[in-house]
Order: sequence, then C-alpha cells, then structure tokens
Amino acid sequence: MKDLLTAKEAAMSWLKPVSREILTWFQKDFTVQQKADKSPVTIADQKAEEILRKNIHRYFPDHGIIGEEFGEEDSTREWVWTVDPIDGTRSFIQGLPMFATLLSLLHKGEPVMGIICLPALGETVWAVKGKGAFSGDHRLKVSSHSRIKDSVIATGDLYCFREKKQLRFWNRLHSEAKLVRTYPDAFGHLMAIRGSVDAMVDPWAYIWDFAPCKILVQEAGGAFINFKGGKNSISEGSALVGNARLVKALQKFLLTTHSGKG
Repeated sequence: MKDLLTAKEAAMSWLKPVSREILTWFQKDFTVQQKADKSPVTIADQKAEEILRKNIHRYFPDHGIIGEEFGEEDSTREWVWTVDPIDGTRSFIQGLPMFATLLSLLHKGEPVMGIICLPALGETVWAVKGKGAFSGDHRLKVSSHSRIKDSVIATGDLYCFREKKQLRFWNRLHSEAKLVRTYPDAFGHLMAIRGSVDAMVDPWAYIWDFAPCKILVQEAGGAFINFKGGKNSISEGSALVGNARLVKALQKFLLTTHSGKG
C-alpha cells in the first residue's frame, strides 16, 4: 500500500452507495433481529456491509477484513479493513439520525486511515496518518480544555457503564465535570474529535468501532487511551478520546475512583 490517500478516496466512493442503501431503510418498517450478543441487527446493516466487502475485494483483493456483521477474512494479513456498516443500530431503529458507517485501514494491526460517515446528517470525516483529520476542507482539532471540572464530556449509554461495572465512575463524572451528555457511539467520538465536546468516555465497544476513531483523534491533535493501564489498544474494549491532557486526567480520575481515593 503505497498511497493511503488513494485508499481513502476509494473508500469515500464506496460510501455513496452504502449511504443510499441505508437511507432507503431509515425511518421505514423493517424487521429487527437479535444477534448472539443480544445486540440488534437489521437488513440495512447486512446490505451495507455486503456492499463494502464487495468493494474491498474488488479494489484491494490482497487485504483482510474484520466486519461487525460477517466476521473476519484473512485478518492476520499486513493490511486489514475494519467495517461497521451501521454504528448506532439502536439509533437507526428508533429513527434517530446519529448513526454512522465506520471504515478504517489497519497496517500491522494499527489504524492508518479512518472514516466516519453520518448518512442521515450528510457529513463524512476522514483521517490519514500524517495528513490530518478533515470534514470537507475543514481541518478538525480537539479542544484545549484539560481540567475535568471545566469540561463537557460525552459518554456511552448508562447500560454500558452498568454492564462494565463502571457506575461509580459514571456518577463521579456527573458530579465533577461541567456537563456530561450521553452522545453514544461514533457520534460522541466525532464530537470529541472536532472539539465540540472535550472528551468522549466509552466503556464498551469493539475494534471496528474504535479503529477509525483512534486515527481520527490522533490526526486531530488528540489522544486515544484505554480506561486502565498505559495501553491505547483498539481491541481492549474501552476508550477515552480527546486532548491528551484531559484524557490522561480522566484515566487517573477513573483509577482513583476504583481505588477509593479522591
């Protein structure tokens, strides 16, 4: 892969038919099925991922794929695409427009290109390693607020904090931050990447959710770290996203919450 910008342009072209397919079903009647992990899936999720996989096979036949709906293909290859056709399926089902299509390209397991497309809101943002993060011609930049008490925080849903035994952290966030709002899924991450909120706190998601968000926030001048330890893995399952000083403060805040200090 010599030119990541060429790969980005190819991926952006795939999103046009994907968005058309998704919007064909948006706010319409359709059957909602339940996957093994109890999460919902619709025909729109499946058809959108089929389009993306077909294009990846056509344009990059030597690349692997990790997709939410149809699993892994050659996921140990040097270059691997991650695919989430509808991130925020619950929003999509409810007729809410804050769902996204997520794509990233991994090189040796790390994202080097990422895209968040919001079909119902008509916006697509992208980042390429070393080239910045953009919405159209506008370069994205994280906020500069570094203190929790001055910050506006986006979070995942309450049930995610409950399932991951992070309710104490949730409650302390609400008592310490300037404002906490539930902006789940990639929508919340994008708000942190563009500096509309100061950080995104996400206790539960998967590699296809986090891969594009990591490269986007890094190229917007920010940081992506996990809840615990010194890692910033897209596979660990949790993420703090925003400017580096604030996400480190949030990680310390979380650790003191669990230790009973502070």
